[in-house]
Amino acid sequence: MSRRGPLFLCTFIAGLLGACIDLSEDLDGEPCTVPEDCWHKQECARTLNEIALGLPGVCKPEGTGCVFGAQLGCGCIPMDATNGCFVPAVSQPSVPLLPYPQMVCDAGTNTCQVAPPPEMP
Repeated sequence: MSRRGPLFLCTFIAGLLGACIDLSEDLDGEPCTVPEDCWHKQECARTLNEIALGLPGVCKPEGTGCVFGAQLGCGCIPMDATNGCFVPAVSQPSVPLLPYPQMVCDAGTNTCQVAPPPEMP
């Protein structure tokens, strides 16, 4: 048997095992900037506001679009603790380029917006 035989067989088996492993749960909620950062069954849910500010999106199942009440430019419900933009979907990346800004739910547009700076006394 040539040396190529075992190498081909190992590569083939590794490919099959890789195709059977689903990393969707492991990558769900991870920061991303391009679709390739996520599993093939996921999308990089990244809003135009995040792109404009150079912020990462988040890996979510295909068709999500954005995380309601938790991403800049995504919909929200004012005065709702769970959907009021108080907790960003993107946690601090391990190597932060820019920290995710504080958000508020704009009552006029019902979208998460950057919170105004705190008032100085």
